[in-house]
Amino acid sequence: MKKHNALVLITFAVGFLFSAVAFAQDKLPARLADDPVAKALGPAVINAALKEGKVVWYGGTTSQQFFDSGAKDRFEKRFGIKIELISGRMRHLTDRIRTEVAVGKVQGDIMEGGDKYMLELHAVDALAKWRPPAPELDNIDKKVFVSEPVGYWWPVHLSAQAILLNTNMVKPEDYPKSYWDIVDPKWKGRVAIRDPRASGGGAWHMLGIYNTPGMGIDYIKKLKATVEPFIVRGGSRKLRDAIARGQFALGFSGRGENIRDLPKGTPVKFVVPKEGQAWTPFSIATIKGAGRPNAAKVIMTWFYELENLQAWNTHAGRNVPHPKVKPPIPEMSLTAYPLMRKIPSEQLGDPNFFFKEMEQVFGIR
Repeated sequence: MKKHNALVLITFAVGFLFSAVAFAQDKLPARLADDPVAKALGPAVINAALKEGKVVWYGGTTSQQFFDSGAKDRFEKRFGIKIELISGRMRHLTDRIRTEVAVGKVQGDIMEGGDKYMLELHAVDALAKWRPPAPELDNIDKKVFVSEPVGYWWPVHLSAQAILLNTNMVKPEDYPKSYWDIVDPKWKGRVAIRDPRASGGGAWHMLGIYNTPGMGIDYIKKLKATVEPFIVRGGSRKLRDAIARGQFALGFSGRGENIRDLPKGTPVKFVVPKEGQAWTPFSIATIKGAGRPNAAKVIMTWFYELENLQAWNTHAGRNVPHPKVKPPIPEMSLTAYPLMRKIPSEQLGDPNFFFKEMEQVFGIR
């Protein structure tokens, strides 16, 4: 009889313990009870995320600048989840994720990068379909959302490009009001471009022009024939510095954010012709098969709070297409300057046809 009673008590205690644990998992932790992200995701996701305890974010230098600005500390103190940032070139990170997914040993949870790379990852089934329950996501300019495939990645910023010119070499009355103003023999030997024959800003600027009515391949061919632009190898800052030094009067693929860190008085101006800025979108996504899927949902939902979008714009220096996000300098405004048509996803995902066309115009690399 005593043994039977003892067994009943033990069974009751174990049952009570399991009930208490289950009840706790159905509630948000007290410190997060009123947290908007926690409430949006619910206790099951939040409690699982806290158990995971860490999230691994793959991204470029933009991610590094954002987290170094204080965002990392804000997130970790608020949720108690550690961030491990692995930054590098987009090509290297994309190849790494492809390998991880292929061998079934996924190390990363979140990917931030250009939509070209998102399209590549989606093609090999490396991205999870999930939309963060973030109200501010609804306020981002809808034309930058991906229309096909829907639901695998969500917009962060635009890499917008137009013209940089040296104000010591170009008079105000000669500032190009249209891209066609540059197709003039007076600019011959005075214009620089980034390489449009391989993946990068130079190609995306020309691909934007390629898709703009009234410009297209005809414009690019006439620019080459009339002006013979010099191809500057490397990133947009190398082109900017060549303009600042006076090696060239004018350069394509200029970005408004690139002039933020120039010394005061540097003779460089950002100019947007009437056809607008060429642009490519950058986004974030959760990686399929991630080891910490719940922590990934927490940081992705948190990212779309207005404070973080503003920090991304201010500290990382990229254009967030949200009406309440203020650019740190006027040249970065997405509302003051028009945008060209969006580059079609099929071209951005597989631009080899365009590189071949550019080789026909500018010669083999």
